Amino acid sequence: MTNINRFSSRLQRLDHAFLKTRLEGARSYKRIAGYFRSSIFELVGEELAGIAQVQIVCNSELDAADIAISKHVRETALKERWNQAIPEVEALLHREQYRQLYELLSSGRVEIRGCA
Repeated sequence: MTNINRFSSRLQRLDHAFLKTRLEGARSYKRIAGYFRSSIFELVGEELAGIAQVQIVCNSELDAADIAISKHVRETALKERWNQAIPEVEALLHREQYRQLYELLSSGRVEIRGCA
């Protein structure tokens, strides 16, 4: 029988205790995340950027700024123009977590879907 290891952010930093080490050398990463926030990219963005396919399924309660970046990525892909960003998105892209979210979503390697 396989042991189940449970990790809690209340007891330890999950980015170091679990996620970083598990992502090293990974070819894909699939995650069901109850509450997704792009702040994860500040913690393990480098590791995720090196993975060919990242898929995240999360609930419908997303941060408004994360949604704005995601919409902008889709619109930019259709328009193929970066300089048409709306001012709110342009301001967000100066913050590291949103810039990383934009780059990872734009690359096509990271996919985040919500479920209702």
